[in-house]
Parts: sequence; C-alpha cells; structure tokens
Amino acid sequence: MSQFQPVSDLAARLIAAKSQRAMVALLRNQVRQPTSKSLASDVKAHVQLLAKYLNDNRAGEAIATALAMMFLDADHAIACMRREGVLRASRYEFRGSLIGRVAKAALSVRELLTASPDRIVYLESVVALSRLAGNARALQKEIETTIRSRHAVVLKTVFVMVNTLFYHGWLNDHEASSLSGHRYSSEEYAEAASLVLRTYASMFPVDGVSFTHVDTDAFTKNALVYERLLVAAIRLTKFREAEFFIDGLPYRADSAGETVTISSIDPDLERSVRLGYIQSQNQGMIRYTHLQQTKPAISMRSVIDRGFERGSFGEMLELVEQPIRRLVLRLPAVPEIFEEFFARDDLFLDELQMLLALDVDNFGTFEELIFSITDHVTSMDVFKVQRYFNFLSCAYQRRLSDLKDESERGELTLTSTLLVIRHDDLIKQMELIFGDVDKAVEIVSLLTMEPGEPHLDLQYRPFLDTGGYYVIAPHVVAASNLVRNTIVANRLRSAAIGPKDRVVQAVTEALGCAGFLVHSDFEVKVAGQELELDVVAWRDRSLFLFECKNAYHPVSVHEMRNSWDHIRSARKQLDKRHKILANTNNREVLFQKLGWDVDASCEVHTCPPSAPMAQI
Repeated sequence: MSQFQPVSDLAARLIAAKSQRAMVALLRNQVRQPTSKSLASDVKAHVQLLAKYLNDNRAGEAIATALAMMFLDADHAIACMRREGVLRASRYEFRGSLIGRVAKAALSVRELLTASPDRIVYLESVVALSRLAGNARALQKEIETTIRSRHAVVLKTVFVMVNTLFYHGWLNDHEASSLSGHRYSSEEYAEAASLVLRTYASMFPVDGVSFTHVDTDAFTKNALVYERLLVAAIRLTKFREAEFFIDGLPYRADSAGETVTISSIDPDLERSVRLGYIQSQNQGMIRYTHLQQTKPAISMRSVIDRGFERGSFGEMLELVEQPIRRLVLRLPAVPEIFEEFFARDDLFLDELQMLLALDVDNFGTFEELIFSITDHVTSMDVFKVQRYFNFLSCAYQRRLSDLKDESERGELTLTSTLLVIRHDDLIKQMELIFGDVDKAVEIVSLLTMEPGEPHLDLQYRPFLDTGGYYVIAPHVVAASNLVRNTIVANRLRSAAIGPKDRVVQAVTEALGCAGFLVHSDFEVKVAGQELELDVVAWRDRSLFLFECKNAYHPVSVHEMRNSWDHIRSARKQLDKRHKILANTNNREVLFQKLGWDVDASCEVHTCPPSAPMAQI
C-alpha cells in the first residue's frame, strides 16, 4: 500500500512547474481531496519541512510546500503554521523577504483556498510585518556589533544601568519618540537587558569573566552607546511581540506607507484588554490610597537613612582599591542579625506595597496573600528574599549619595552595585534568613536563570547562574512583583491557588448574595457525559453556567496568549455543556442531583455558542 502523502505529491508537481504563474495554473486544474484526519496529519507533518526550506532560503520548495498545504486544507495548515511560529522572521535571522513571498503567493490564489476570513487576514498581516523584517535585522546587527566590540564590559554595564533605573523609580514619557530612551519603562529596559544577555550568550560563553569588568565611562562619554544598545533591544523586542500577537492572538498587522499598526481583529477584544488594564490600575490606586490612610510601616530606605545618620551602618561599606576601586559591603554573617532584621514576619512599607500589588491579581482576603508557592516555600519567604536585596541595594545607594563628586559617584555605581556572589555564599545567606538549608536551596533554584534557557527575563528569574557565581541586580529583585513572577516562571499557579479556587469562591458568594440558587465545584453525569461545573446558578427561570480560569492579569504578550488559551478552552467546555443541557430532560436530571426544586423549562446561559471567535 502506498504511503498517504498528498502534500508531498502536490508540492513536487508545483516545484516541477518552476514559475509561480505555472504553479497557480496547476492549482486551478487540481481536484481538492476532502478533508480527513489523515490529510490533517499529513499537513501537520509538513509544517517543519516548510520551516527548514525557509531557514535554508530555498524559495521554490518553500512556496510550493506552503501552497500545497494551504490548497489541500487551508484552515488547518495556517493554524499549524501559526501555532509553530513558522512564518516569524525572527526564526530566520530576520530574513523576511521569503516569508513575505510565501504569504503573497497564498494570497494570490485566495479564491482557490477554502480559508476562513481570519486566515486571509493572517496572511495579509504576515506580508505587512515582513516589510519591517529588514529593519529588525538591522537592529539585531547593531546589537551584535556593540556586544562584539564591548564584550568584556557590556553585560555588567547594562545590568548596572537597568538596576539603577529600578532604584531611582524611572518615569518614562509615553509621548516621546520611539527612537528616544525616554519613551520606555524600566520593565521594558529589563526586557532589553534580557535580550542583550540572550544575544551575548549566542556569541560568547556566559561565565564569571563576563561580569568582571565594567565600562566606567557608561554614565559619561559612552552613555549614548548604551542608550542606543538598549533602545535597539527594546525595539527588536517590540517586533518579536508583534509576531506573537499575529501568531497567537486575534490581532492583525496593517501597513500604511512605512508604518505598520498592530490591532485587534475584534474591536470588542481591544476594548476588553484596555478595560482590564484600566481596572487593574484603578484597583492598585485604591489599595495604595487605603495604605496611605493607615499608619504605614517604615520603608527600607528610611531604615537605611536612619542607620547612616546614627552612624550604625557607615562601617558596613568599605572602599577598596583592588582589583578595582569599588565599595564592598561587610555584613556580619551573624544569625541573630539575620533573624532580627530579615527573618521577621512583620512587613516593611515596601513589602506592604508589593502585597497590595499582589492582591490585585488575587481573590479572597488580605490574609490569604501569604500562601504556599511550593510545599516548602511561601509568598512570605519570597518577600524576605526581596527584603534582603532591598537592604543591600539601598545601603549601597545611600553610601553613594553621600559622595559629592558626581563622576566618582557614577564610577562607583558601575563598579559596586551589581552583586556577584558565590553559589555557596548565597545559599548560606538564604539559610541565615530561613534557618533551613533545604528551603534556601529551593528558593535559589526557583529564582535562578540559566544563560542557555530559551526565554531569559531578569524580572522572572533574577539570579543569573554564571557557573560558580550568581550575578544579581539587587533592585530588580527588590522592585519586581517577584511572588507573581516566580509562580508564572515556574508554572506553579495551580499550587499557589491551593485546594480551593478563590475565583470560584468569590463568584459563588456574589451570586448567592444576589439571590441566586448556586453551587460550585459540582461533578455530575448527565446523558452519559461527565460534567465538571465550576459554578452553576439558577434564578428567574434561567440557568447559568460559569467556567472560571484563574490566571494572573497578563503583563506581556506571552501571558496574553496564555490568557487567550484559557478563554478558548473555557469556551469549548461551556459549548459542550450548553449542548447537553439544552435538553429539558437533561436539565431535570441536573436539578434533581443538585437538589433544586425548580422548573426545568428554563433558558440556559453560557457564553453565546454562536458568537464569533478567531480560530488559532
């Protein structure tokens, strides 16, 4: 029996046709096979082959393979390409011209494709974005050139500069030009530093030597060099984000002249996203205002200021001249000091503010914000890690602020404020805080970033392992939403939620207070189908089914895609339940098992089964 290979067979004939015009003519006379599981499998199998052709810049094979896949099963082929990111220029060193040609070739035969409108929009978006790939490639080359010419100093210098932005509470100007460093936030600069690290790691080994030297002129005559480097990295990050938007979310790219705009295909989605961020900011402001109305705890900076004013902290920082001129902190490794200052459970103002920020993403009471992240590590433990590095950072910065000579202050900031700590020493410091070496090891593991990892982000894993040493930007640790980021980075959301989902609990309580009959976490078998109902409610001859997906408010395009996947999954689950419970007899069974004496001839409400939803 011959192997089922319709894509290969058609692609071979298209390749033999030589020109794109001949390919189109061949397709017009081609009989399309009906869709089937075997055809879908064959299409999926050719996605990586297409990626190989694009990577090798083999135009004829790439165009022929893409056309064959899309002609035979356009919706499935494009869905697979989006899911795998095959048409992202960033996968091929930002060589976007061939990607653009592939998408244009498909669009030229759109009338032959059985493709839904959103698939066509996607191909148009690929064409629009491919026009920027050349600029993105130029940015990549600029970053590589700067790293290569300054490889001995670039990493430490960039990390110090980003750490300094976090300490001083950098305020960006959204109205500034995209070419200006003033436009971007400290978080965007942290992403840029992460990209610089990733690019460096692709060119040189990342080890202790990578952070031995620093450019002491980075705040003076060489300041523009590093501003250009970081702005280039931010802009390149934005291009990558645009690729993720059109691949993984219902967004499109439209070009007008030299401008490419990324926007939602559905205006309601765009409004929903914006409303979500507005509500998140409002909730943060409400909590901050409430905190200001209470008698707040003391901040770490106030503690440090008082210590310096009294002279009790002055001896901790010593100015040494060798091997380079720098400040060295001599914190006595005395358990009593660590227990009194870093191990205590009462919170400083800084930690209360972070706790309130965490509260925006959580349901339940304020006390429930101290929760287990793993079997041995709690959110309070992470706050204590932040407290420790906040103390170190503020101590260095307070000592530097006493220096009258701005040049000396800048030079010592560059040589002193990035921490390079031996593996064993960091474990010992954490053990002094927690009194438990196993907990110390686990916390360090949760926060550690390996240079070889595919996704590097200083705010998610701030301890950079350089082989024998950890490199740590202390104020990035201190100022980040580290509890949330640690949970996200280590995929611990379900563990952090615990046995009882607070979202389900909050929805159930709200409906109960509004007069609904309501039940949560209900498992029932109806019409031979096992149904797991997060929340089921009844009122006024209407049955309501809710599916709760407990995810953090997204702060990046990657997290937005995660949220979107949750929404799509919930939609499928609710559609299935709606179909079953649309039957009156099935509703009677459900109400009987719930113990509700209500009329089964009622309407069933979920998200509307017929509402349009982009298929990705």
